[in-house]
Amino acid sequence: MGTASATIEKKPAADDTPQHSVRAQLKFLKPYWVSDQKWKARLQLGGILALTVAEIALTAGVGLGFQAALNALVAKDAAVFALSGVATLLGIGASAVAGNGREYMTSNLGQNWRGWLTKQFSEAWLKDKSYLRLQHNKKYAQNPDQRIAETVNNVTGSTLSLSLGLFRSVVGVATFSVMLWHIAPIMVGAALVCAAGAHAASHWAGGSMRKIWRGLMDHEAKFRHALVRVRDNAKPIALAGLEPVEKETLTDEFNNLDTKRREFYKLNWRTGLVGSLNWSSASIVPIALSAPKFFAGTATLGGLELARQVYGNFYQAISWFPQGYTQIATWSANVSQLMDFHKDLEENKLDITTKVEAQKPAAAIAPPKPPAGPRP
Repeated sequence: MGTASATIEKKPAADDTPQHSVRAQLKFLKPYWVSDQKWKARLQLGGILALTVAEIALTAGVGLGFQAALNALVAKDAAVFALSGVATLLGIGASAVAGNGREYMTSNLGQNWRGWLTKQFSEAWLKDKSYLRLQHNKKYAQNPDQRIAETVNNVTGSTLSLSLGLFRSVVGVATFSVMLWHIAPIMVGAALVCAAGAHAASHWAGGSMRKIWRGLMDHEAKFRHALVRVRDNAKPIALAGLEPVEKETLTDEFNNLDTKRREFYKLNWRTGLVGSLNWSSASIVPIALSAPKFFAGTATLGGLELARQVYGNFYQAISWFPQGYTQIATWSANVSQLMDFHKDLEENKLDITTKVEAQKPAAAIAPPKPPAGPRP
């Protein structure tokens, strides 16, 4: 590591960093699923998907149990109320077991994936003294420790969270759309219209979230690198009296970080406001649409509660994008950061190969063969 007085060569600004397409990001994450751990990973994933389906089915059954219990309560039928109540409680317990089992298996799968990725990057970083070359060549990322320790974990966790959330939404839409259609077809249309509005509003509110989050991560890494440089060069800084220089550097890096973080807070506030209004509508719309039938005496209290629960579950399923807008931006930024680190390692490997090839002596030129004499 150079001394603190050395001029720090600036990398391109985070906002100028080329963005990776979603297709390229997904392709980058594929190797683990075709590696030597593929069967273990696929079996774990299959178990998670099975538990997800079971949890959604049990949630639907709980809604029906609530309907029966409330109708029995209004009718003052104690026996039916007791039976439906017990069945509902059992369904809630089974749903909780399935949900917690799914979370447990997801955490283990994510940790396995993280371990595999960490091994790949650690070996590539240590191979052929790449860690030393990357540290002294300013065109490469200056925070490989953060990429390996934090970004890998963020990538595996958020990838599983988003992909399994999308699967859950698909199954939820297929399940609760049928139930909601039988309750009141107009509610299906209302949910779709509200969800479309929420999607558009979320995109408007946080359109640059991905770019800002990527820049925020880079500025966090630069500030951390500046702090680590002071720690590792403590003696040279003290002997040369360079504390004012380091103080100015730390102040500049933190100010850049502070500006980017406040931009993120502003966007997060806007997307949070859209999300709050979105969920408020999910609670109000089913009650408002069911109220006329209830006042007319053609709907029961249990039916009203079932409509509210089914509409909420259906709306949650079709609102996967606005719910996870910030998480999607975070995921994309983390994967892009890891892809850039992988690119640095590959470019460093290419640099080494090129230098080795250039240092090889040219092959000796074979002397020409003497002309063949006349045949006897």
